[in-house]
Amino acid sequence: MTMLRPTLIDAVDGLAANPAVDADSWWLSARLHDHEKVFWVKIHAMEMNGACLSTVALLREPDGHTCGKHAIEVEDSVTVSADSLDVKTSVLSLSGDLDGLEMSGASDTASIRLGLRREGRPVLYNGGAGVFPFFGGTTGQYALPGLTTSGTITVDGTTHQVGGRTWFDRQWVSGATEVPRFTWLGLDLGAGRYLSVWDAGRDGTSWLTELKPDGSHLITQARRTDRDGHWALSVPSLDASLDITHRELFATQGAYTGACQVTGTLAGEDIAGHGFTDVIGY
Repeated sequence: MTMLRPTLIDAVDGLAANPAVDADSWWLSARLHDHEKVFWVKIHAMEMNGACLSTVALLREPDGHTCGKHAIEVEDSVTVSADSLDVKTSVLSLSGDLDGLEMSGASDTASIRLGLRREGRPVLYNGGAGVFPFFGGTTGQYALPGLTTSGTITVDGTTHQVGGRTWFDRQWVSGATEVPRFTWLGLDLGAGRYLSVWDAGRDGTSWLTELKPDGSHLITQARRTDRDGHWALSVPSLDASLDITHRELFATQGAYTGACQVTGTLAGEDIAGHGFTDVIGY
């Protein structure tokens, strides 16, 4: 049974661009596979300061092939609709609704075309209400984690039929007076369990939102520590001890996105999962 609670945002209406905010972001990362090959994908569009920043990135395992493309374009040269989800830049496109999304992107050596389906999975509202303080201002943030994903990835002329799961994160920011510096983790622990973890002080002191399969949320404290190039995340109220390794998926000056593997224990049970991290202002 889904637990009902007040939220301060509307996930359906919140998909489209909001002209009243200072920064508007649509962020998607996926772990996909074609037999033994694993593809980590990032597709991200963000409007701020009169410009649109868009990123397409790909990491292929086990060979470690990477490629990516990053574009900064004036708002007048891209499509970002305030009526529905419709984002088109020179390197990516994103459209759809809360139940189904279509996304595509291209770098110099790869092209990506994917369909994403929610299939009744609940929405993750960060902080439970979907709005929380953010570097002197406020941010709205919700996620559609674990979207069932299928499509094609073409790398160096070879097309792969892929399937897997995508984490879609929708966020906007208003009134921030400080330069953001944070580490964020989106963790897919399997069986419909997801964690969205924020370390806004960059000292390991974290808070997280847990989404359970029935749609209920838990907001609690966590502690992230560095251990020889990977992270240990401790969540006492979940009886969780997680080890998180991460590989670079895409990086620009002051911003890093990593693909994560997760092992450890949760509520006394061994778990293995995956996830993604954004580190801003490092």
